[in-house]
Amino acid sequence: MKTATTVIAALALAIGTGYVVAQTTPPTTSPTTAPPTMPPTTKPPTDMPTSPQANTPPASRPGTPMSPMAPDFATLDHKGVGYLTTKDAAGNDWLTRNFKTCDADNNGQVTRAEYSTCTTRP
Repeated sequence: MKTATTVIAALALAIGTGYVVAQTTPPTTSPTTAPPTMPPTTKPPTDMPTSPQANTPPASRPGTPMSPMAPDFATLDHKGVGYLTTKDAAGNDWLTRNFKTCDADNNGQVTRAEYSTCTTRP
């Protein structure tokens, strides 16, 4: 009985091993037909939008650095001193371009009131 069990176990092991090898080993014969080819690709039309924001005007796209809108005063006043200097303006394109216009009293500082007046002008 012990011999029969050993023979059956060996046979099951051989069959299982053969199955695993058959599943993982690529066939040794080469195909007689050429592999299928992909159709030629064409470029996408240039007049079609390529992103969800493509139809959105640049000024209203989130994260657009060329936005004509002035940022909130509090986001620029990192130190919380109540005024902005040219050093504070260096990190913001809009304020860099408009600093002299916003600094109404020409003291080198743009106060919250000056900034508010400057950003509400057309």
